[in-house]
Amino acid sequence: MNHNTAYIGKSTVYVGMDVHKNSFTLCCDTMESYKITYTQKIDPDYKSVMKYLESLRKVFGDDAEFLCGYEAGCLGLTLYHQLTDHNARCIILAPTTMLVAMGKRH
Repeated sequence: MNHNTAYIGKSTVYVGMDVHKNSFTLCCDTMESYKITYTQKIDPDYKSVMKYLESLRKVFGDDAEFLCGYEAGCLGLTLYHQLTDHNARCIILAPTTMLVAMGKRH
């Protein structure tokens, strides 16, 4: 199956993750809404991310595809491997590709 056609007809929900040693802050967006929603601060654990994704499934439906992403940093590849090992799609973003809010880096 062609990777690009596998998701035609399905809604993709983009899950942004601001990950730190002591907490993760998650939010989501869709191409249809262009609006960040469902912001939530959670424990810094992949299991908490999986629970967040399950709660989003109730909102976006069983057909929704989730694509998680976080900025490369202190967690390295650990979170990526934990999520992908549990069938969650995830990418690691280079810091230079991140949108800078109001012209400032954090």
